[in-house]
Amino acid sequence: MKAIVLEKLDPAAPLAVTETAIPDIAADEVLVKTHALAINPVDIKTLEDYTIVRDGETIRGSAAGVLDGVSPIILGWDIAGVVTAVGSDVTKFKAGDAVFGMVRFPGHGKAYAEYVAAPAAHLAAKPAHVSFEAAAGATLAAVTAWQCLTRHYSVKAGDRVLITAPTGGVGHYAVQMAKHLGAYVIALTSTGNVALAAELGADEVLDYASFDAATAAPLQLDFILDAGGRNDATWFARHLKPGAPLFYLPSGLTKVQQQRYAAQGLNAAFKMVTSEESAIEDIARLLHDGSIVTKIAGVFPFSGMKAAFAAQHKGTAQGKIIIRMPVSA
Repeated sequence: MKAIVLEKLDPAAPLAVTETAIPDIAADEVLVKTHALAINPVDIKTLEDYTIVRDGETIRGSAAGVLDGVSPIILGWDIAGVVTAVGSDVTKFKAGDAVFGMVRFPGHGKAYAEYVAAPAAHLAAKPAHVSFEAAAGATLAAVTAWQCLTRHYSVKAGDRVLITAPTGGVGHYAVQMAKHLGAYVIALTSTGNVALAAELGADEVLDYASFDAATAAPLQLDFILDAGGRNDATWFARHLKPGAPLFYLPSGLTKVQQQRYAAQGLNAAFKMVTSEESAIEDIARLLHDGSIVTKIAGVFPFSGMKAAFAAQHKGTAQGKIIIRMPVSA
């Protein structure tokens, strides 16, 4: 099969398509012929083994740690495709079913491949009217948003929710999901993204160019999902109700930061997504009924993975960067 295989994590890797064996499947797995993949900032950070030194503490801000000592490596976690074989214990799917999901995050997903061996529990049936490209996009990014809004914190009707980077991969799903859950959604973004944030359903859109957090009237927020990571938690402090949580997504928090925030009465935490059957099933229902849609920023061929990484690395994509796989009979 065609795959992008690395001997080790290397930001200079050409990400070229090569040939390798089709994987075997375990009893609880299915073999998926991929039709589309999605990439995320964490894919790039993992390839780079993105590391931050802050407050004297080293943070590996990706999934690279789980790949220490692993070779060869096939990156990626987000797939949509068709089941071609099922393990002996699998009753959820059969050959021919169209599926999508986030495979083994934060483990070794091996998604950049023509065929992927995936735990059945990490997949959901793709709604018939949703394209493979749109379904592939609604995996890691969508599950991240959903887990933050419904697992780590339970957004309820009437909550005042602030979402940063509201037109990016996670953010554009989070805006739609928060509206679906009945929240009053405030989006904080750059000037060029104001119109799209409103289109996605934000009740109020704040422009970084004109919003002064230090002097603006307090926003009285019940929850902040900071998908952008531009500002320190103290920047938001006067806009949070007492005890209201602020979740960071782009990278971890040091122990010093956590202690400082706690001393200031701030409920700030870093959250990382994990593969979860109930979450991807929820995403399938949201896609099916139109509560969320995938905004596709660009579609690249599998042979153009390097260009897709470059597009993602710019950090300005509105929605998701998608890889379309060559699908033969």
